[in-house]
Parts: sequence; structure tokens; C-alpha cells
Amino acid sequence: MTAYQLAAAKAMGSSSSNVPGEVGRRIIEGVFQREVSDDQVEKLTNPVHALYGISWGALYGIVQASLRPRARRHGAAFATLVWGASLVELPAMGLAPPVWQMPPQSVALDFSYHLVYGLAVAAAYSALGD
Repeated sequence: MTAYQLAAAKAMGSSSSNVPGEVGRRIIEGVFQREVSDDQVEKLTNPVHALYGISWGALYGIVQASLRPRARRHGAAFATLVWGASLVELPAMGLAPPVWQMPPQSVALDFSYHLVYGLAVAAAYSALGD
């Protein structure tokens, strides 16, 4: 997903998002009561994004192993779940507008990022053996 996001940002001439780093800032400042500089937010972006993806991927693996359905069939549904969660979490933290205030192109692009992620997680799970 991250590689796809970076390629899309480059193709559109825009910069990558620091939203995951801002989430990290909120957690560190809120839970650990430590100040996080803007420079540190930039450094937090990729690790927080990776940790978030790994956490969701682990949940996918647990559910797939418990229910034993075919993994590949559920990649798109999983992507929609993760995308839907972000549409709730980020506006609640004040880091993104509600989905109804976003331009349709932005919503579609964001969903495409999550679809790539969901299908990749399902493919990886399937490759490891259902």
C-alpha cells in the first residue's frame, strides 16, 4: 500500500501524507506526555503506518485462521473494513474531514490504497497456506 501511495503521489505531483506520524504524535503526547516536534512527526510516519498495517494484518490472519474461509475472497471486504475504520478514526482525531466533505476523487483514491492493501494481505495469507 505504501509503495502504491508514494507512486500515486509522485504521479500526481503531490507529497506523501504525514497523517500516520500525526497519529503517532497524538499517542506519544497524550499517553506518554512527551512533546513531539514536527521533524519527529515526519520520522514517525512510516513506522506508525507500518505498525497500523501489521496490526490489521494480524487481525486478518486470526480471523481467517479461526473461520477457515478462503483468504483471497475476503481481501476486498477486509480492505473496505480497514478503509471504513480510517474514515471514522481520522475525522474523530481531527486529522481528516468527514468523508462527506471530501472530494469524490480523493475518496476513490483513498479506497484504492486500502484495496491494494487488503488484496495484498489476502494474497500473502493465501501464499502462506490457508
